[in-house]
Amino acid sequence: MKVLISGAGIAGLTVAYWLRHYGFTPTIVERAASLVTGGYKIDVRGSALQVLTRMGIYDAVVAASTDMQGALLVDKDGTVVKEMTGDAFGHRVGEDLEIVRGTLCQILMDHISDAEFIFGDSIRVIAQSSDRVQVEFSKNSPREFDLVIGADGLHSNVRAIVFGDESRFVRDLGLYLCVYTVPNYLKLDCLEMQYSELGRVAAIWSSRGDANAKACFGFVAPPVIDLRNRAQQQQVLTSVYQGIGWEVPKLLSMIPSAPDYYFDAAAQIRMEQWSQGRVVLVGDAGYCASPMSGQGTSLALIGGYVLAGELAAASGNYRTAFDRYEKEMRPLITLNQDLGLKSAKLMRSKENKNVVTWLLEQAMRLAPGRLLEFFINRSTRRIHEAANAIPLKHYSA
Repeated sequence: MKVLISGAGIAGLTVAYWLRHYGFTPTIVERAASLVTGGYKIDVRGSALQVLTRMGIYDAVVAASTDMQGALLVDKDGTVVKEMTGDAFGHRVGEDLEIVRGTLCQILMDHISDAEFIFGDSIRVIAQSSDRVQVEFSKNSPREFDLVIGADGLHSNVRAIVFGDESRFVRDLGLYLCVYTVPNYLKLDCLEMQYSELGRVAAIWSSRGDANAKACFGFVAPPVIDLRNRAQQQQVLTSVYQGIGWEVPKLLSMIPSAPDYYFDAAAQIRMEQWSQGRVVLVGDAGYCASPMSGQGTSLALIGGYVLAGELAAASGNYRTAFDRYEKEMRPLITLNQDLGLKSAKLMRSKENKNVVTWLLEQAMRLAPGRLLEFFINRSTRRIHEAANAIPLKHYSA
């Protein structure tokens, strides 16, 4: 069977690997001109580690991991209030791994380099019939496939074409994330520094093998920011972080010269069904749990593995495979999306003017290190449970 995959991210590359493994013929179309490397650091946890092992890339991911050694939590003046290990701060337990997103994509692509890739293009039209899918591209000539997989992220093009406008499925969490590269002027060596309070987080880190550093901001704001207007975003950041000293003003001043820049709303995608006819969604395109869950990468890896495995187990009977895929994945997705909502609720708790919020603010003022450690450890327990909530099947071609 010929399968078109939209998106050369973690979900798309993973499902492509397993489809090839089972004898399918995948083609990957990617909007970017080449594989997108670099990016922010991500975690692989729990059952997703088994996917890496079964793909034979676990050792390569370990060798390329960020090797973050520690984290320094600071107050708004830059005074260190708590020191933690890199794993404890990153909610990692046991064999959990952290790696730069683009590095993991490169490892995945290296293992399917002989597959067909179409870079610098995107799907424009999807027309389904009883026995095939006719696809029109923005640049290349039309082609026919047996199946189409949307693995193109939160703002999925395939989802919009086949299932409808994004507004039907997106659940905005009232949070925004911004990440970009800055010079490593603090000489950080596998170290992260972070300022945290209810509703505002600012951080800078440098991981192994990176001569530069990454600046990261996460904050609460109404959903009125234009995601295409970088100047407006910078104005909002300056306003939101007014009054915080430490390195925040300097980091914000570096936005105009940043060689890369990511800004997006933290949101979830919630759908009653991830397939329609011969088209199916995987990863953030179908069930984004938001970065607040700490599980996006793991869900992409597991989702790609299960989807391809069910197609193989059903001998290409896509209706049966898609139903089994949803049955396997739905409990895991629900658990992790609920986890993301809990984390977002904590970040937004300042919006609720009540006794609990007042007590939290007082605790942050009097003992910020202890309170931050408490919340981090509680999140770690929740994430660890959610990361191991699915027993992975063994599929065969």
